[in-house]
Amino acid sequence: MAPAPQLDQPENDELSGYRYRLLEGWVMPPEITDESFASSRNLPTRPTDICFVSYPKSGTTWLAYILVLLTQKKKDSLETSYVWPESDRTFQGTAEDLAQLDDPRIFKSHMPYHMALGTPARSPCRYIYIARNPKDVCTSYYYFERNQSWSGFFDGGWDRWFEMFVRGKVQRGDWFDHVLSWWEKRHEENVLFVKYEDLQKNFDSELKRIADYLHIEVDDAVVKEIRDTVSFSNMKTNEFSSLANRDGHTCFFRKGKVGSWREQFTAKQTEVFDSMYRDRMADTGLSFDFD
Repeated sequence: MAPAPQLDQPENDELSGYRYRLLEGWVMPPEITDESFASSRNLPTRPTDICFVSYPKSGTTWLAYILVLLTQKKKDSLETSYVWPESDRTFQGTAEDLAQLDDPRIFKSHMPYHMALGTPARSPCRYIYIARNPKDVCTSYYYFERNQSWSGFFDGGWDRWFEMFVRGKVQRGDWFDHVLSWWEKRHEENVLFVKYEDLQKNFDSELKRIADYLHIEVDDAVVKEIRDTVSFSNMKTNEFSSLANRDGHTCFFRKGKVGSWREQFTAKQTEVFDSMYRDRMADTGLSFDFD
């Protein structure tokens, strides 16, 4: 695998309205303070804990809903059914508050392996990482930051966004480094690596794989019920999962299909990205479906 391109010290992009900060060399949302990051990374975890992780716009909310249904932890809304402790915006409680939660506790993280909640290398927590092909991620992330961003709407245009994405200058940093940090740990006992495209194409078998990893028994009826509940059309309109119109934002979901990047990438951008993809993914053993 080739190294990531050199990352210059980023500054808030006043022209595009996009804000971020550096945290241990990674581009992160400004809401992740040193204190909130340390609290999340050092959080005492339990063998019954579940933490779902991803690079943004990789099927995170979809996986969250699946886990909430599998563990029967559904509360008033999807967001209140799990805890996201790594930023001041998403969690204002204390470690003591988290210690009082009933098992299994469900956590969310958008961090690379070495920065994730509970420090996976020494944590008994069970981590599920979901990855999506980077072209669809880049496209979906652009529309999210343009229309729904929680830390400054991006209005620099698609070409500017594409340039920032391939240079790792968007929030959560370089896609390749992020995904591969978890892929390289896929054989660890407490890590399950899931592909968005596999979940799309083979939902039942992938759901059973997730359930087996969590030691949860499911029959065909349960699988069908979960499949129907977490369908994209249902999640987009369901008040429990849609996250729609919250804090002035429009619908959280966009298309959810594989291959939507073709409607956005120019021929030149496709050529640039394909070359970078071949270089960065060489000899990793990881590949993605793009259609």
